[in-house]
Amino acid sequence: MISNPARIPYQWPNRTFSESTQVGNLHWHYQICRHPNPLAPSILLIHGTGSSAHSWHIIFNQLRETYTVIAPDLPGHGFTQGATKAQLHIDQMAVELKQLLEAIELWMPDTIVGHSAGANCGLNLATLSKAYPKVLLGLNPSFVSPPTAYNYFMAPFINPIATSSMLANFLSQTLGLTKMIDKLLDSTNSILQEHQRVHYRYLFQQASHIHGSMNFMAASDIPALLRKSSTLKSAMTFLMTEDDPWIPQVSLQPVLQKYFPTAELFIKKGGHLFHEIHPTETSDLIAQATQEAISSKD
Repeated sequence: MISNPARIPYQWPNRTFSESTQVGNLHWHYQICRHPNPLAPSILLIHGTGSSAHSWHIIFNQLRETYTVIAPDLPGHGFTQGATKAQLHIDQMAVELKQLLEAIELWMPDTIVGHSAGANCGLNLATLSKAYPKVLLGLNPSFVSPPTAYNYFMAPFINPIATSSMLANFLSQTLGLTKMIDKLLDSTNSILQEHQRVHYRYLFQQASHIHGSMNFMAASDIPALLRKSSTLKSAMTFLMTEDDPWIPQVSLQPVLQKYFPTAELFIKKGGHLFHEIHPTETSDLIAQATQEAISSKD
């Protein structure tokens, strides 16, 4: 159910699948479709920094024909409200996400898919339970230090002053008057269409979304996460793109080979938002990884 329909724009992607649940101080917004077959595998889709569940909307609709699918707005992103600053950091986000899944009785999904920093959150989530997911799939995962393109736009905000709610309020009132959001999207080397860009412009008019985005990767200890998650027993699959200036393949590939030597790696032509430009190819990859992992357990 949508407990407060007015806060979800009428034309928002997959609005009919939107639900809201209060867990502690967090008023979660997530989109979910439970498959009629109770034995159908479940898939969790975790968006990256500055995005929301809307970025999965085509993939969500393709996967829900076969699977139970959930795509939440992470704390401080989209329409999930009430987060404290501590709940905006990746480690704590994973704790909060685990509590959401338990509250809606989805528990540990069979497959966790994360894009960019969402992959980091997914790894953290998987380490919190003995019931690990069958598949962990990272799309251009943020397992390396932020590159030049990211620093140009975001690094000035990732500090104690800029991650304040005061600056977030200021930016929410001014970014819409500039071309910064379009420049930020263009810097991913992914050519989004106008109907895709409009959702990002809407999100970055919300002070809470800006505040959450600026705090998401602040103080993130990537090496510690990689060491902790390298012992997970889940089947690992990672997709990298050749033209991603945010998570360069040349930097990411050695990290994946070091910490996840048995993982299956896919290299595609495209930019950082490959999954939004090529949703069918991405959903096929998710389905293939899920079915292979399930078959291997039988």
